[in-house]
Amino acid sequence: MRFAVLADAHIGRSIPLAIAEHRRKAFSNAFTKAVDAIIEAGVDYVFLCGDLFERRTLRPYLVQFAHDELYRLAKETEERHGKQPRVLVIRGNHDGRPQSDTLDYIKHPLAEYLHAFDDGEMTYKDERLHVVGLNYYDRVDRAFDQLVVPAFKDATGTRIFMLHGFIQGYNQVPPYDSSLTIDQLASVDPAFVFTGHYHRRCPQRRLPNGGWVLTPGSLEMYDFAENPEKGFYIVDTDGDEPRFTWVPIEPLHVMKQVRVEADRRREPTWYRDRIVEEVESFRGELAKAGKEGYLRVRVQGNLRDGYPGDIDLRPVEELISSDPLLLWVDVDTLRIEMPLLAGVPERELVDVREFFSAMGEFAEDIGEMHGRVREVLEEEASLQTGLLTPSQRAPLVREWVERFERRSFREEEP
Repeated sequence: MRFAVLADAHIGRSIPLAIAEHRRKAFSNAFTKAVDAIIEAGVDYVFLCGDLFERRTLRPYLVQFAHDELYRLAKETEERHGKQPRVLVIRGNHDGRPQSDTLDYIKHPLAEYLHAFDDGEMTYKDERLHVVGLNYYDRVDRAFDQLVVPAFKDATGTRIFMLHGFIQGYNQVPPYDSSLTIDQLASVDPAFVFTGHYHRRCPQRRLPNGGWVLTPGSLEMYDFAENPEKGFYIVDTDGDEPRFTWVPIEPLHVMKQVRVEADRRREPTWYRDRIVEEVESFRGELAKAGKEGYLRVRVQGNLRDGYPGDIDLRPVEELISSDPLLLWVDVDTLRIEMPLLAGVPERELVDVREFFSAMGEFAEDIGEMHGRVREVLEEEASLQTGLLTPSQRAPLVREWVERFERRSFREEEP
């Protein structure tokens, strides 16, 4: 038997929104390339391990695209290899929930080649395979005990477990995320475990029971920090040991993240120059690859003076507008710290009475009221806003008005 094992196609992903159409095109392109390679390989079964789609609500043309590509996979495989593959697919966390599932979009009474697992029927059986497909659950460990273990009872044929979740000791599991262990997988004695949800390719690994676990990763770069090694696996089971063949899929665009970090406090111009250098270097990579691309620049450090907004990004905008390969540049300055304030601000050293000396004797009133207001602010101002409430301001306003009314600012007539 020959299997194709893939996951996390994320058809319809449009993030970052500034380049939404480019992103949607990239994920559709990756899925088409995967289908082309699967047809070429002439497989018996296709295992889609979750997140076929990016979200529950999709543009109709993307739904039609996925439906047509799966139909093409089945039809052309039969025409070229004389056999119709079975496409087995589980629901990932992006595909929705049991009551609202995007996999409903691709189901059709005439699509005999397609089997989408649901929560009422987790098992697919034929004369060769016994497959248990576990749709996404927040608590995958609990779902495994309650649903998967019973589903493998009295199984015959090649035992295969599909899931959309993390595996401890095999994937790098984020803190506090639910996961299964290698020993849990082995406890149901599978010949193969095929998993999605983890976007990095993980080579096959032997289980304690003698079976294998395999994570192909995503078909296209999901985010800037990901490794660009994308693709899927072909698994051949004829022979003493299965053969695992990696089928790479080159991302449509170059997608890269770089850092600009300052070793000490720097001027805004220093950050500007380093950012421009990174963008120029990326342009060189795009020219060499002959591909379009997008870049994220994460900036971190301390400012000697000024504000993050003082970093002049107009040179970056000019580079983008002059290079058709440079689709987008995102400069993230949220990690830049403001300069230290040295000493007391200069305005605090100004004598208010002297500043308003042109107003004659009224400068004394201004000085007194200035002192009164500062005292009240220090004692009663809100800790969140630094302001006084209307009731706290009212007596101060009345006193200001009274002092104004007692004074005359007109020059005396001759």
